[in-house]
Amino acid sequence: MTNFKILLTAASAVLIFGCSSMSERDYIVKSSADEYVYIIDYEKVALVEQASKTSLQNVDTYWVNPPVKRIKRSELEAMQKQ
Repeated sequence: MTNFKILLTAASAVLIFGCSSMSERDYIVKSSADEYVYIIDYEKVALVEQASKTSLQNVDTYWVNPPVKRIKRSELEAMQKQ
């Protein structure tokens, strides 16, 4: 039973470290040959998360497939230079 507790504690620590070290602003590029790219729509994400914070119910939001938007590759390059 002690080995199980140690293994569970170690797995939890690795999971927490992995989640905390993830980048918050990763861009998703679906196609390299296309003149358009898809990025995460952070405006929609922020709206949904703000709505969940002000909701009367205790709601947690877990993004499995966050909303994406299609923009031109030149716009993405301009955003990355900022």
